[in-house]
Amino acid sequence: MRKRILTFAVALAMMASMFTGCSKPEAPVAEETAGNAALATKITEPVEISFWHAMSGANEEAMKKITDDFMATNKNVTVTLVNQGKYLDLFDKLMAAAKAGQLPAISQIYSNRLSWYVSKNLVENLSPYMADATTGFAQADFDDIPKMFLDDGIWDGNQYAMPFNKSQMVLYYNEGMLADAGVKVPTTWEEWAEASKKLTVDKDKDGDPDVYGTVFANNLSTDIIPWFKQAGGTTIDRETGELLFDTEAAKEAVTFLNGMIQSKTARLAGDDKNANVPLQQGRAAMCVASTSALPNIESDTMEGITINCAALPSHKTNDQLFYGTNVTVFNTSTDAQKQAAWEYIKFLTNTENTAYFAAQTGYIPVRKSAQGDPVFKAVLEAKPMKKLPFENMDNGFQGERHIGAINALDALGDQLNLVFSGKKDIDAALKDAKINGTKAMEEAKNN
Repeated sequence: MRKRILTFAVALAMMASMFTGCSKPEAPVAEETAGNAALATKITEPVEISFWHAMSGANEEAMKKITDDFMATNKNVTVTLVNQGKYLDLFDKLMAAAKAGQLPAISQIYSNRLSWYVSKNLVENLSPYMADATTGFAQADFDDIPKMFLDDGIWDGNQYAMPFNKSQMVLYYNEGMLADAGVKVPTTWEEWAEASKKLTVDKDKDGDPDVYGTVFANNLSTDIIPWFKQAGGTTIDRETGELLFDTEAAKEAVTFLNGMIQSKTARLAGDDKNANVPLQQGRAAMCVASTSALPNIESDTMEGITINCAALPSHKTNDQLFYGTNVTVFNTSTDAQKQAAWEYIKFLTNTENTAYFAAQTGYIPVRKSAQGDPVFKAVLEAKPMKKLPFENMDNGFQGERHIGAINALDALGDQLNLVFSGKKDIDAALKDAKINGTKAMEEAKNN
């Protein structure tokens, strides 16, 4: 590994030159300088920082335990966890805080939201902290974190966020229903469509199935990218930002999904709100949901139902979607607060703590070494489903990060709802989705 000294002056220059866009992720500068640089700021006096988040229940309790452990060994740092409600509540409050000049030191955030803050020069470049000789990363730390997780926080070679709570989109299924119907777990689109047909049950033949073969999330457009990619396309050109909603690959993906919905072998979650609810209650044989839903599946599934999970069935490719938030540090804090924030994040995401967090929740550890941690190793042995994300990381990717990507996908969702309800044909819907989505992205960039 080529080594060089990253002086504090150079670090300042790096932070001053932060780019304002969303280009393709590159390797972080700190990876070349790990263990060689030195920051001028150290924690020598009491400092207080706040961490805004959207975790609740067992997720929040796990965060509290890790935070208490950090403060017990870092007496000069007080970390206040601030629950801001659900994700959208958190993101709305962050935007209001940014406009008021009152951002917290740390926050949970998706990278497609963080892009805007990076563009406004509101985010601290963590690369110099990662390269610090005393409190930074060794090369083993970089090697331990899956590349796609690190890349999700990188803009123009600078690390602006660290991975925190990650999960995988998977196909959950009722083992008993598949066995009774003589259906194998589908591994391709064709097998999936056929399995969904065989598993759909309409006892009174009234055209309204009592059991659907598959249930999808209501916000299908938000995470539709794996089907676009498996069809050979994607949703947004990463280099140009052009929406690719009206391509042949997009049409192939939507045609596949719509085919199951129109044949009434699949449906959206609807009033169930979450796709896993009808599965847990025996009203669906399969569903698409996040591995983060596992705690709810374990606690709320009806007696006599055994649920397992598999990777999404593949098509032309076997791309598998991983998602979840990162943690970022806003540069509106003092130097001491930013240093404290980095040391807290490093602690939060070390092997022991990411293993503990994953063991208590449905999330994936953000370090490979967590698989050998005694706490998480015991969980893997007791709950084989938790092994699935590790088996699929080589095919994994994370979603789009362009400013306004969510707004564009919402516009796509509006058109998909018209398709799924039979009110619009696919070609017209995808054409309008691109037009409306492009406008929504531009408005978001100018907000």
